Amino acid sequence: MSYPQITDYQEAVQHPAHAFIDPDLKQGAVAENNLGLPLVMSGGFALTYAVTTPRRKCAVRCFHREIPAIQQKYDATSKKLRSLAIGCFVDFDFQQSGISVRQRVFPIVRMDWVEGDTLGIWLDKNFNNPRALEKARADFVAIARFLEREGIAHGDIQNGNVMVADGEIKLIDYDGMFVPGMHPGNGSETGHRHFQHPGRRVSNFGPGMDRFSFIALDLSLRALIEDRSIYSKFREGGETIIFKANDFADPQNSEIFRRLLAMPKLKGQARSFAAICEAPLAAVPTLDEFLSGRNIPAAKAPINATLASATKPAAAYIPAYPVVDALNFSAALQRVGDRVELIGRIVEIKPGSRKQGKGRSKRYVFINFGSWRGNIVKISIWSDGLARLKEQPSAKWIGRWVSVTGLMDVPYETKLYKHLSITVQEEGQIQWLDDAQAGFRLASIAMAPPSRDRGLMGAPASSASPVAASPPAAAKPKTLRPRSQATARGHKRAGRQQPIPATAVAVPAQQRIQSPRRLLAAIPQWMWAIGTIIALIAFIRMYA
Repeated sequence: MSYPQITDYQEAVQHPAHAFIDPDLKQGAVAENNLGLPLVMSGGFALTYAVTTPRRKCAVRCFHREIPAIQQKYDATSKKLRSLAIGCFVDFDFQQSGISVRQRVFPIVRMDWVEGDTLGIWLDKNFNNPRALEKARADFVAIARFLEREGIAHGDIQNGNVMVADGEIKLIDYDGMFVPGMHPGNGSETGHRHFQHPGRRVSNFGPGMDRFSFIALDLSLRALIEDRSIYSKFREGGETIIFKANDFADPQNSEIFRRLLAMPKLKGQARSFAAICEAPLAAVPTLDEFLSGRNIPAAKAPINATLASATKPAAAYIPAYPVVDALNFSAALQRVGDRVELIGRIVEIKPGSRKQGKGRSKRYVFINFGSWRGNIVKISIWSDGLARLKEQPSAKWIGRWVSVTGLMDVPYETKLYKHLSITVQEEGQIQWLDDAQAGFRLASIAMAPPSRDRGLMGAPASSASPVAASPPAAAKPKTLRPRSQATARGHKRAGRQQPIPATAVAVPAQQRIQSPRRLLAAIPQWMWAIGTIIALIAFIRMYA
């Protein structure tokens, strides 16, 4: 089945009464962003919308990629979860005929909305609270033990799929869940790389999928309890706690493993976890076994715990999401609707304000990686996002390398230019990089295979590499307009760039110098074609 893309869903859900089949959802209101467009959150297979109905608030997941045997999997998952006496799951129902898009009907999942913080945001608020961390750790141990006993695996335990509501842990997003009765090996995703064993593949679908993730979670929380200072250094924009995929792939040259080995209370478990990372996936023990020191695979080689010892650089950057060069507009355009890691050097800071309706004007800031007069990729920070930033955007940001992880929004387009953006809503989405780190991460684009297979990146197995590859033709993004004329006028005001104030100057010329690779890539294809023809004619005349 060919599923709708983000622009199709964005158009449809602006009119809930016509889009949804469910009578309750028909009466719902879809949460909107600052442009008056539906607020969308991206997952590996589905786009999630917040819909408030007269009865309740729901998370509605609309699929934009295929999950094999989706109805059978959700039916089995629903039947099993409803039989359990545990509160870490939320109520949901799979609707095979859930939403009408362009006169075709597609499935959705309607889930109860969880009022709380994702684990990443919760940790931002509680990383220096040992009592809260210890309770969370104990809760995860209990959940891991229960799931192991029931033969269940969530499949993608990570910061974004764990909610903390009133101090209680809830697991969300059940697209890749395994329950008894399903066929092992028939998976569709491999989970978030920063929480998964480096050897995990789609074929490892089964009851033991979560073992590695729970061990990584437990050791990470224990490390924060011992030394909270490591959190800000290793949190990777909220995408992990302290470990990254590169650490799992090469513990011998991992800085965080060396830090843990220097902690007397954790060095034993750190060595055990390093051995688990280097062993085959089938050798990963349960969390209870890990905590008691049982069934730990033999280590390939001891890790030097001396922090001062030199480590060789990693062979390649292993991202959690596809890496996109902020100067490669076409690659970014192909990733509309995907969650990506955008890397670029800031050249403009463009503040402004907009008024919608009779309310007060709200501030916003656009952080541009090129001149706003052309087709560019940028970062959008609206008033709610600005309120969460400790450091407000200013001219000091110009010339700095930045990594931002988030959803590539639907483009905003005028007759003169087209803008793509990632919206920053939380402090942790922004990471500052030095020149070497930026180059290291950008190099992963060229090294990645030209495939849309995301089986190693927590997204569909048919769609995992960090390269920004071409989507299906049907996925070409379109410009959208808000539902009402009032919001449409607000959208236009928000998109119009204001004159640059004194505090928003462009990056100096010497900082705008591009590498030869980027300069060559910027030459249009027609110029290459003309040059080739001219050279061929000259060659023929020479030897005629």
